[in-house]
Order: sequence, then structure tokens, then C-alpha cells
Amino acid sequence: MSIDDLDGELEAQDLAAHPGVKTSTSVFRHRSFRWFFIAAAISNGASWMQMVAVPALLFDLTGKATWLGFSSLAGALPAVLLTPHAGVIADRFSRKKLLLITQSVQMSASFSLFSLYSVDQLTPWRIVGIGFIGGIATGYGASSWQAFVPSLVPKEDMLSAVRLNSVQFTLARMIGPGLAGIVIGTFGTGAAILCNASTYILVIGVLLVIKTRVGSTASRDLTVKQAMLDGASFMWRHLPLRMAIILAFISSAFGQSLQFVAAAVAARVFDRPSTDNAGLMTALGVGSTLASIFAAKSAGKYKRSQTVTTSLMLYCVSTALIAVSSIYWVGLLGYFISGMAHLTMAVALNTLIQGLVPDHMRGRAMSFYLLGVMGGIPIGAFTIGFFGDIFNVRAVIAVDACIYLSIIFFFRSTRLLDQLNISSLDS
Repeated sequence: MSIDDLDGELEAQDLAAHPGVKTSTSVFRHRSFRWFFIAAAISNGASWMQMVAVPALLFDLTGKATWLGFSSLAGALPAVLLTPHAGVIADRFSRKKLLLITQSVQMSASFSLFSLYSVDQLTPWRIVGIGFIGGIATGYGASSWQAFVPSLVPKEDMLSAVRLNSVQFTLARMIGPGLAGIVIGTFGTGAAILCNASTYILVIGVLLVIKTRVGSTASRDLTVKQAMLDGASFMWRHLPLRMAIILAFISSAFGQSLQFVAAAVAARVFDRPSTDNAGLMTALGVGSTLASIFAAKSAGKYKRSQTVTTSLMLYCVSTALIAVSSIYWVGLLGYFISGMAHLTMAVALNTLIQGLVPDHMRGRAMSFYLLGVMGGIPIGAFTIGFFGDIFNVRAVIAVDACIYLSIIFFFRSTRLLDQLNISSLDS
């Protein structure tokens, strides 16, 4: 699983709406969830290894930051285009079967990448092409993954499962890049790619044996197009859900996109080898992990509006730090704070949606949320890479920080973020 941008946390409104929710760790008593959590954590950690290795390899092959943005765009474009349709599919058919198919395609793509690298036939265009195929699988798999997790536990443990699903993504983000640096330094880039390809086998094996709770599905009386429009209408007419999509896009385009150009940032801003993106990404993962620990301890103490405002401020500080200094350790601090910002934003958005939408609408709701995430990342990464090659990567990141500052002022003046504090949707 390569989408790692969907973290969430239980807030006071969720506790009020779901009084039977238990502590997060108690959900591990459910065997299916426990095994899926372990397999997913290992696979996502390996995915981060590949996400460090391949961009560094691509930057070394081309010497252009634009290629990093283009690769991100090619991988995300099919996912963006297919996600709304995938949400309908996830609501109508077996999410487990959809995951088996998409994980198999992603495994094949990763093994193909390794095979081409092994025979020294890996070119920039082949990297982009394989990323495009992986993007198709991601488009259909991401919505199913997010909607699948709640089916592994009883309804009263649903939000705890969502929260812990976020934890495994966070742990993978912290451990994966660090391991990538060790593996690449010891065995080479190909070993990191092979590790990722191999872990898909584990996820597929677990999916074949675990059992799920039967949930409600969407009516098939509507055509696929009508079901998509029905889902879009549902998300649009509820302002908190609409804002969740917009905020997901903002945080992805102006914040998370820096993850995907980290190789260029290491080389152009800090004058280090492109493979030192592993350190930057590890710092980001550590920041996310520490933020998740704080979020778990402070569950219910803060409103969603406060959480989102804090995230925007952290993103502003992190991008400013990366832009103002040529010292690598300052860059590590910037990426560390960016990781905190990512987790803090996702704390509010993912569980807001998961806790408010009905089960028969869950796949489509998550697909539109993912549309914001997957639409923002490639646009931001391509913009930074393209204009970074024309002007200066540092200058582009400085503009990024200024944009965040203006976004903060806008939301503070309009008080729109207060809409995120609801505990239920109007009919």
C-alpha cells in the first residue's frame, strides 16, 4: 500500500457520538485486525523505502527536479481520475477482493521496477510508466483500504481501528526511510525496491485468511455515474465534509508535496547527495510519530478547528525553516515539523469523515477525501520541481511558506474552521 496520507484521531465529538468506543489498543483483541495491522505496517514501511530510493535514483539519472514532480504527477493522475469511480466500486462490491487485486498489481509493478534495475535497463520514462500503472492500482485500492479497515472490528471499535490504522502509517513513515538509508548504503538501491515488492506477498496472504464484518452496501439501482454524483452531492451539501476535502488538498499541495521532492531539496538546498533525502524523510516520520503520541494522550481536549489551525501554523514554520538555511540539520528540523503538521491535520480530517458518514456511503466519502489528497500532492510536487529548475528550489519553498501564512489569515478571519466541530450531520 503506497498511500500513507490518511491518519486520524478520536476527538470529543466522536466520543460523545460513540460512547461505547474503547481504548485504542483494546482493538488488537480482534484477530483479523491484529494480523492486518502487522502486515500493513511492514508493507507500508517497505513502501517508504522505495519512496526514498526511486526519487533519488531518478534525480541522479536526470539531474532535474522537474522529473521528480513529473513522476509524482504520472503516478497520481490515474489515481485522481479513477478515485471517484473507485469509491462507487468500494461501496458496491467486496472491498477485500478489490484489495487483493490492487495489491497484486502494485506487487507486479514493484517487481518489474526491480527487474529493470537489476539488468541496468531502468530509464526515467520507464520509472514514470511503472509509476503510472501503480497509480491505477492506487486509484482503486486507496478508497477500498480506508473503507475496509472498519469491517475488521465490531462497530463499537470502528473509530479505534481507524485511529490505529493511522498509527501504523505513522510508524511506517518513521521507520521506512531510516531503513532505506541503511539498506541502500549497504546493499544498493535495488535491495530497497525488492524489499517493497516482497512485502506485498505478506499483505495478500493476510487478506486471504482474515474474516470481516458484513457491512451495508450501496443500492445498485443507480448507475455508476448516478452513484458518483450522489456521493459528490452528499459531500458537497455538508459544509464540514466539503471543507475536509479542501483542507486535504491544501495540506497536500503546499505541505506533503515536499516529501516527493526531498531528493532535490537535499541536493539543491542543502548541497548533500540526493540519497540524503532518507534523513529528511526519517525526520518527517519521527515528527509524525511524536505528534501521534501527543494526539493519543490529548484525545478529546481540543476542537477540530484548533487542530487544523495548529497544523497550518506548523506547515508554515516547517517550510520557512527549509527555505532560510543551507544547514542540513535545520532541514531535518523543518521536515520533522512538517511530519507533525501532517499528522495533526489528518487527526481532524480522516476521523471527521469516518465518524460522520453512513457505512453505505463510506467508500465514496473516502474517495472524495482521497481526491483532495492525491490531487494536491502531484500538483504541488510538479510546481516545486518545475519552478525550482527555472528559478531556485529555495525561493519556491519560501513562496510556499508565504502561501500558508495567507491561508492561516483567511481561515482565522472567516471562522470557517468552526464548522469542523460538529458531532453529527444534518439529514
